[in-house]
Amino acid sequence: MATTSTIRQRTDPPRLRRLSQRLSRWRANRQPGQRIPTELWQAAARLASTDGVSRISAALKLSYYDLQRRLARAPVPRPRPPVPPTFLQLPSPPVTPGLGEPGTVELVHASGARLTLRLPNATPRDLLPLVHAFLRLRR
Repeated sequence: MATTSTIRQRTDPPRLRRLSQRLSRWRANRQPGQRIPTELWQAAARLASTDGVSRISAALKLSYYDLQRRLARAPVPRPRPPVPPTFLQLPSPPVTPGLGEPGTVELVHASGARLTLRLPNATPRDLLPLVHAFLRLRR
């Protein structure tokens, strides 16, 4: 039984490389006993929130537990408020008397949006543009 293996080269994202360079410069010029600046810790915590504490602490040679503690204290970004729904009124197709009985068509999109059409005597050909417009707006 043959097995194949792939070597996956991990490339660091540009933000991680830039922060690593900043930390290296700071380490090269620091005074003995000087603590890492808060600005650098905050940048590391931002990266750790998306890429993981273990990966970032190893890449930047920082204490895992110090980074984890700073990440827990970092402010949680607030979610954006939802966009208020908009009302769209479409002109109804011309109604020709005598084509059928009054009817109602109700469409429910997967997003939860609803469209109710009460068009007596409308044919499917008349309703199709309205249905397409409704579905296009909800993507």
